[in-house]
Amino acid sequence: MIEIERTLTVNDGTGPDITVDQMWEGLIDKARNPMRYVPEITACTVTEEFDGGIVRDIINFGKPVTEVVTWYPQRLVHFVRTRGEVMGTIDNDLQVDEQGELQLTFRFRLAVRGMEPGGSEESAFAGEMAAGYLNAVRTTIRMAREKAHGAASAGTGQ
Repeated sequence: MIEIERTLTVNDGTGPDITVDQMWEGLIDKARNPMRYVPEITACTVTEEFDGGIVRDIINFGKPVTEVVTWYPQRLVHFVRTRGEVMGTIDNDLQVDEQGELQLTFRFRLAVRGMEPGGSEESAFAGEMAAGYLNAVRTTIRMAREKAHGAASAGTGQ
């Protein structure tokens, strides 16, 4: 089982600050349109919509995956892999820390079929997956910031 968790400060001084609502919009867009955020995902089809989420088929690292994606507004996007070689859960968790800073935590708990748990192959895969996912989260924050900033500029005539 691969278990990784990382927390990033959303408003880290690299661009204009964004709100929880603006970051939330970015997370929902990433769930529906992951190719814009995650280079390893090359296709996505939403096969079902339900109150509070979607079911989607993606191609991730060239392999088919089905995920049930459930959202808990302005707090958590929870992915459950129901089909594929890599099974488990992924969370995108929004929170405000003790200092009032908006934080985005991603965590995954995944098992890879055919790989020995704790073995060198699984460790290498975990490192690659963690690096890719960290980049995807950074991209999500950046794109949410760009969208919010662009919307703010358009509204002010700048």
